[in-house]
Amino acid sequence: MKKVILIILFLFHSAAYADKYVGRGDLKLHNIDIEVFMEYISPPSGSSPSYFWIVAEDGKAIWSTYWYCGEGNCQETPKSQAARKCAKAAEKYYKKKFLECFIFANKRVVVWENSINPAHFDESSFKSKWDKSKVIKKMSELGFEMYSD
Repeated sequence: MKKVILIILFLFHSAAYADKYVGRGDLKLHNIDIEVFMEYISPPSGSSPSYFWIVAEDGKAIWSTYWYCGEGNCQETPKSQAARKCAKAAEKYYKKKFLECFIFANKRVVVWENSINPAHFDESSFKSKWDKSKVIKKMSELGFEMYSD
């Protein structure tokens, strides 16, 4: 019985920890975020998308960046290290402190948790050949709005 309880606690702890870096809540995307996302889903030859990161303030994306896996060799940077690297770049650009980066997409699947996005491979995937209007339409279907300044 103790083993079963320990296994359940371990699984619960692992699930909670695994989602620590995934973004949550409503999110509005700016045109530049869509363009950067399109670069991300269409990597150079020999590379594949790894993670797409976003910094949000007041429900709006203010910074986005991404990493690729090169040459089919995906030795992923730990999420904690990637999050710090992303935040440091955003802080340098905005000249603000204490910004936090969260995962928006893993590979070509949008995993940001909002009230609509299922974050499922079949329903939240993007294809590299899609044009901007198709990407915007799919983002809208997943519950993400566009904003302009």
